[in-house]
Amino acid sequence: MGLALAQSGLKRWSSRATAALVLAANAPDIDGLALVVGRSLELRRGWTHGVVALALWPWVLAGAMVWFDRWRRKPNDPPARFVPLAAVSAIGVLSHPFLDYLNTYGLRWLMPFQDRWFYGDTLYIVDPWLLLMLGAGIWWSRRRERTGDLNPGAPARIGLAAASIYIGGMMASTLVARSLVLTEWRQTANPRIMVSAMPINPWRKEVVIDDGARYYRGRFDFLAKPRLTIDRIVDPGVGFRERYRAFAATRDGRAFFHWARFPVLTGKGGYDLRYATEAGQRFAAFQLTEPLAPR
Repeated sequence: MGLALAQSGLKRWSSRATAALVLAANAPDIDGLALVVGRSLELRRGWTHGVVALALWPWVLAGAMVWFDRWRRKPNDPPARFVPLAAVSAIGVLSHPFLDYLNTYGLRWLMPFQDRWFYGDTLYIVDPWLLLMLGAGIWWSRRRERTGDLNPGAPARIGLAAASIYIGGMMASTLVARSLVLTEWRQTANPRIMVSAMPINPWRKEVVIDDGARYYRGRFDFLAKPRLTIDRIVDPGVGFRERYRAFAATRDGRAFFHWARFPVLTGKGGYDLRYATEAGQRFAAFQLTEPLAPR
């Protein structure tokens, strides 16, 4: 996203603007270092994505770019300007949590004031159509720059506009699909549901329904009949409520349950039905590293 914004014309605002935009669009993900110390579920998409960090990132990045420019600027190059760099950095920084919000992982906008997750459930976590639109705009703009075109940023702006329209359409389709799922689901009243995008096909959605006793996982397809199909019923775990309290008394359990939307318990850990269908799958599962607290 940062490079697409730069190619659209924002890089003209100041020397080092392209670097500032690319760094800004990725800066909140510095919390990925939590993976190194094994605390990803506790720290990811929290402090570095919250409102305080979002307010500070542009100034920190602009200052870093000005310092770097003074150190590395060639004699005939124009100097980097702090205010324009702060402005483009703010645009780049805000693009990151907006896109993070749109997938099922979500983020904690209100950190450090409130440790609450928000989910847009609009885009697949790596959406190929979004990447194609932005990538095509970047490639075309760079090609026009090499040929000396007077308006090289136009393709990047078209790519950003197309991406915005696509995101808006996916938002609308998610809201419509949620409404239709709630209408077609007749087994329980007021279930908790997730309706989220699937890769490649924008007409299909992944569905998880929590009726308070068990989970139902399936698909919603605008073009199929029936539109809602359930292919898996999952028990969250024998004695879930009692075992939940014991798991939550451990550090691993606390981190997992705060992060998980649809937790399923196993003998020595658990997994989140958003991303896993059985224990041990990818990052969505955890195994206890300390004994359970006594009941």
